[in-house]
Amino acid sequence: MLTELKRCNSIGNTAGILFLVSMMAGKEKISRDEIRNRCALENNIIVNCPGAVAFFEYLRLIDTTSDIVVPSSELNTLAAKSNGEVIEQLAAMSINRLVEDGIFDKDATGFDAEKGHLTIKRSAFPLAYAAVRNFLTMAGVLDKEENGEICVAGNYESDWTAQLRNRRKKCTLEQLLKQQEDQSKCGLEAEEFVLDLEKKRLPELAQKIKRISDFDVAAGYDIVSYENSGTEHYDRFIEVKCYMGSPHFFWSENESDIARIKANKYILCLVDYSRIGEPGYQPEFIRNPYETIFDSDDWLVNTSSYRIQRI
Repeated sequence: MLTELKRCNSIGNTAGILFLVSMMAGKEKISRDEIRNRCALENNIIVNCPGAVAFFEYLRLIDTTSDIVVPSSELNTLAAKSNGEVIEQLAAMSINRLVEDGIFDKDATGFDAEKGHLTIKRSAFPLAYAAVRNFLTMAGVLDKEENGEICVAGNYESDWTAQLRNRRKKCTLEQLLKQQEDQSKCGLEAEEFVLDLEKKRLPELAQKIKRISDFDVAAGYDIVSYENSGTEHYDRFIEVKCYMGSPHFFWSENESDIARIKANKYILCLVDYSRIGEPGYQPEFIRNPYETIFDSDDWLVNTSSYRIQRI
């Protein structure tokens, strides 16, 4: 499909596209030879048959084999519209597919404040999509700019931006879920690593040392342990933070509040994830981190967001 599109810069003129829609509509199937012959006999139209068929297949309006084209019910619905509506619908479907394919990265589109329109870099269109781009130009959706960018016609901006927004929302959600999954996996491994260190430090109390983050996410710490073997009650509350690169971590309001309350009993353990498998590696244990970090010049504390409330 894209191979055929790549071989042509144009799928035909507007009259040719409209003729092709009307000719294929209502048929259960039609041969490629019949399409080619009928287009050749029609006056005042231009149709690049292989490219045009590939274009309609790209828009999911037909299915094809090597010899046969099978129109979809959606193509039949499209053919019942006026000529202008057909072109508008094909343009909207093209926009949808282009964005769906993800060929526009975050740097491919922009807004020209002086001219007041959405712009797309010409380089955003791979060679395989040149025919689709040229169809959109012919349909009046896109207009070439002197600086190598392409502007989007005002009446199509809402279609384009809606598709971009939906695509980016979907990608952002997928990336967020993947990031959360990766962070959760690394965090779990770091907690297990620290739990094992604690049990080895106090083997006689190993059975009582627990990782509680699975069943008490609001505790403000991950592991309960003991300062020494003579302690009768839990007096070592460990919050594990996993990082890669330079030591850094995110501290929730709840975690910092619990650290402040428990003071010297609260331990912040910073684990370099890349060194977990290194023999003899010891993570950094920071006692009373609330006081240590906020009163130290060794740490830079950034507020990543603000909660604003009217009083």
